[in-house]
Amino acid sequence: MNYLPVSLNVTEKHVLIAGGGKAALEKLQMLQRFNCRVTVVGQDHSPAFKDEIALSGCSCHIRQFCLEDLQGIFLVYACSSDREINRFIKREANALGILVNTPDDPELCDFLTPALFSEDPMIVAVSSGGTDVRKAIQWRNRIKQLFTDDAIKP
Repeated sequence: MNYLPVSLNVTEKHVLIAGGGKAALEKLQMLQRFNCRVTVVGQDHSPAFKDEIALSGCSCHIRQFCLEDLQGIFLVYACSSDREINRFIKREANALGILVNTPDDPELCDFLTPALFSEDPMIVAVSSGGTDVRKAIQWRNRIKQLFTDDAIKP
């Protein structure tokens, strides 16, 4: 195993999402469940992503990523469709001691975000260590079904 499963306290921590595609939208939706501050930086946001940003109340900058975007950041999700930009973000963030996740590119990940299911106060995280995301999602969905089925619910 390469990744240590941990739960990070992100309360009031500042998280950066660099990019505006599907992966960035998924990360924004996931982060909204937690009490953290989110900033989105990117040039090409889909209409669905723009709508989600408006609803989330997060800070958004429609422009290219720049080094100043890393100031005060706790975690980074590098979600650009350009691998070289993601590589640049990872290198610069790591130089500042900031951990980076690049969806669908385990080589550029310091941490992974597992498939999550939560029912307050419990949370279940399922990860394949980045090797089989679909299977992790399937397992998460099966676990969720166990707890949402009225016949089985504790």
